[in-house]
Order: sequence, then structure tokens, then C-alpha cells
Amino acid sequence: MEQDKNKEQEKKKENSQEKAKNWIDKAEEFIDETADKIHESKTYQKADKSLEEATKKIFRKAGRLWGKSEHYFKNQNDKKDGE
Repeated sequence: MEQDKNKEQEKKKENSQEKAKNWIDKAEEFIDETADKIHESKTYQKADKSLEEATKKIFRKAGRLWGKSEHYFKNQNDKKDGE
């Protein structure tokens, strides 16, 4: 009698584990499909392009500032050497 109960409990555990695995698989599939839809959307592509352009502008400006700072420090060293 107790063996039957134990077997039933084990089957219930296995069933609940299988159900949980099924839910996880379905959730992952849903997330993947939704992510693909988002990446293909025009809104996402516009936002991606805008972000890329903004990033380029930032790096260009940073490059100019870097060049100015190098030029400034080089001139400072030349002035010190001349004195």
C-alpha cells in the first residue's frame, strides 16, 4: 500500500517536472519569436540607426578633444623647454 503511494508521488513529481520543462521551453520559444519581431520592426531599426549616429558623433567629438589636449600639452612642454 505504501509502495503504491510512493510510486504515485514519484509519478506526480516526474509529471510536474515535465510540465515545468514544457513551460520553460514554451517561454523561451515565445521570447525568441518576440525578440525576432522586435529586431525586424521599423521602429527598432530607426532607434538603432539613431543610436549609431549619436555614438559616432560622440566619438568624433572625443577624438577632437583628445587631439586638442595633446596639442596643448605638447605646447606646454615646448614652452617649458624654451625657458
